[in-house]
Amino acid sequence: MTLRALLCLVYLPAAAAQVTLLKNADLIDGAGRPAQRGVSILIAEGKIRNIAPADKLKAPGDATVVDLAGKTVMPGLINLHGHVGMVKGLSQSRENYTRENIEAQLSTYASYGVTTVVSLGSDVDPELMLRIRDEQRGGKLTGARVFTAGRGFTAQNGYPAVLPGNKGVPFEVSTAAQARAYVDELAKMRVDIVKMWVDDHLGRYKALPAEIYAAIIDQAHKKKLKVAAHLYYLKDAKGLLDAGLDAMAHSVRDADVDADLIAKLKKNNATAIFTLTREQSTFVYAVSPPWLDDPFFRRAGVAQETIQTLKSKSFQNKVFNDPDFAKNKEAFETATRNLKKLHDAGIRIGFGTDTGPPARFQGFFEHWELELMAQAGLSPVQVIQTATGNAAEFLGVSRDWGTLEKGRYADLIVLDKSPLEDIRNTRTIHSVYLGGRKLL
Repeated sequence: MTLRALLCLVYLPAAAAQVTLLKNADLIDGAGRPAQRGVSILIAEGKIRNIAPADKLKAPGDATVVDLAGKTVMPGLINLHGHVGMVKGLSQSRENYTRENIEAQLSTYASYGVTTVVSLGSDVDPELMLRIRDEQRGGKLTGARVFTAGRGFTAQNGYPAVLPGNKGVPFEVSTAAQARAYVDELAKMRVDIVKMWVDDHLGRYKALPAEIYAAIIDQAHKKKLKVAAHLYYLKDAKGLLDAGLDAMAHSVRDADVDADLIAKLKKNNATAIFTLTREQSTFVYAVSPPWLDDPFFRRAGVAQETIQTLKSKSFQNKVFNDPDFAKNKEAFETATRNLKKLHDAGIRIGFGTDTGPPARFQGFFEHWELELMAQAGLSPVQVIQTATGNAAEFLGVSRDWGTLEKGRYADLIVLDKSPLEDIRNTRTIHSVYLGGRKLL
């Protein structure tokens, strides 16, 4: 049985009856504090009931005891920028958007320790995604917890509606009144967040005008919804923040950030999400990346046909001959510098990857993102905090998820090696727990 099939068998309503003691582990709590050595974690009714030194916390008589001596426990990863359900292999289309495909991809995320993902604006059928989300919140938790923006916003014939398979997915709006009406529609559906694309894609398409994106932000805030924006240019980032933006869903990539942008981010208490793997994915396949043969990459059952295509000379040439190839590499380098600058300036950094579109692999890319953030200059503790505690704060769920503390849900990863020694050790997954239940 494949890993994906095994995960799909896990059903969590019984979690309320299960008591588990994870003993003798080293704990990274996700709040940025130093690791706690040799602790035990008592889990009941899906939540952490106590954390204490192993010699001071005894297991109740009905508990399942798991000895984790020599292992490290950290919170499950929270991806604030993913896309779920539209891709099979390297093909993106509306026809791929089915319950089966959505649930399979949520299971793939969970198998990599990504226990929560935000589906950011590309839900072909928002009502289907919302049903899955609500079923999860009722106890049917078979994969990563999903939050959704439903359908995002772009200009008429704007990016990404012009991409293959994307026509009719985002709202294509031409007036502020139309945009406000669509925000009201999303609010009635009870989406978790609002998403927009403000990008002319290096001058190729019309970007969402300022008067429309300002109306979207204003109307969303009236409905108590936060707004995240895909953006590229420093100028657009400043305009969006002036209009009240809550999160940059990508880095500024055309220029180094400046003191003015930093001040605007602080004024809004906004979150910056960088998606460095997304930037690398635009040029990395020009030469076959060695991780295509990494067992950790292949563990979720990536089709051999997909791997062969990515390794093929024709695919590599297509990437290398992209007219934006050099610009894409520069954009990655700029984004990397900007991550360190904003982090050092005290801006809240969130965690996102833009996984889900073709060749942006769910699960594996999240761990690669952690590595790239560390290469940008963040410490392992800081990197982990962006992907756990910080991400939960942005979503407004930090009382329940994101850190491993008493009263929080037990969404966690058990690792064979400590990521504080090498961030790549997040890939040494021993087991994943979701709502207190062991998934693998």
